[in-house]
Amino acid sequence: MKKVLFATTALVLSAGFAAAEVSVSGDGRMGFVYDGNDMQFASRARVKFTLTGESDAGLSFGGSFRVDHENAGGGLASSGTAGSVYVSGTYGKLSMGDVVSAAEAINGDLYEIGYTLGAFGNDIEEINYITGDGVNLDQGANVLYEYSINGFNIAASMSDGSTNVCTGAVAGGGSMVDTDGDGVLESVSCFDGEDSDAAYSVAVGYDLNGYKLGLGYSDNGTVSEIVLSGEATFNEFTVKGIYQDLSDAVDSDGVTAVEWERTYGLAAKYDMSNGVGIQGFWRRDEYTLTDIASGADLDEEYDSFGIGASYDLGGGATLAGGIIDSDYNDDTVADMGIRFTF
Repeated sequence: MKKVLFATTALVLSAGFAAAEVSVSGDGRMGFVYDGNDMQFASRARVKFTLTGESDAGLSFGGSFRVDHENAGGGLASSGTAGSVYVSGTYGKLSMGDVVSAAEAINGDLYEIGYTLGAFGNDIEEINYITGDGVNLDQGANVLYEYSINGFNIAASMSDGSTNVCTGAVAGGGSMVDTDGDGVLESVSCFDGEDSDAAYSVAVGYDLNGYKLGLGYSDNGTVSEIVLSGEATFNEFTVKGIYQDLSDAVDSDGVTAVEWERTYGLAAKYDMSNGVGIQGFWRRDEYTLTDIASGADLDEEYDSFGIGASYDLGGGATLAGGIIDSDYNDDTVADMGIRFTF
């Protein structure tokens, strides 16, 4: 009965929307994480919807979001702060939502390790780009444009510079907010808000016979960054390097000020034909610590190392584990388990 009902529903949907398709996929994982003191079990399962279509003129469009993206406690795909939608054609692809910046789209991150894909080490393999990928979601959806031609990859992204007062509410539905601090709640739209600095990013990359180069620049109105990357593949071995230079990236608590100067790192992975893989990375973050009262400066640095291994069990299941030692965590952490894709 269930199979008949599902087949009938699919037939009705396909008849009504001949040029569109909705597919369901997912991922899961189970294992344990060692946080430097204790071992804990850790598991999760997620479902993802992917929507695709094509216009009569050949314009492709679609979107994707996870079921947990419709949780009111976080970003919402229905209001552009989670998931993304896109249109794509001859002149490139335009995406909107919780998208990465142009600099990240071209340069990426260091390689993930472990069955949690780096989450057990607070995702230390990820470069801290100053815009995109969740950074500007107080301004609502971000936009990313990508275009490729003859080995060159071009990208540009930006936020709209308008802070959403009622982030998390239903877009356009309004919310009761004290907009002027007088203690009286007024009804506002989710698109009303204070002006903020628009963040933007531009980047270019080049791919040629297993070699990749990337260059990106971003500015969020306060902080700017330049990112360089290079990657090379030799048969089953791949190596990558990233360098990020920051300007005016200052955090202060009124007593001390921390100015983040630069981040750079190397990563390598070896994927054997028998399903065995080995991954590793090294990352350094350099910053200047200033005593505001005395003006005394002290140059500091954080180092992070990670190594992992994996084995493809087939059918979408992978056995994996990793170890990370990071000055951020001030400890050595590890994970081991199985991850799945559906």
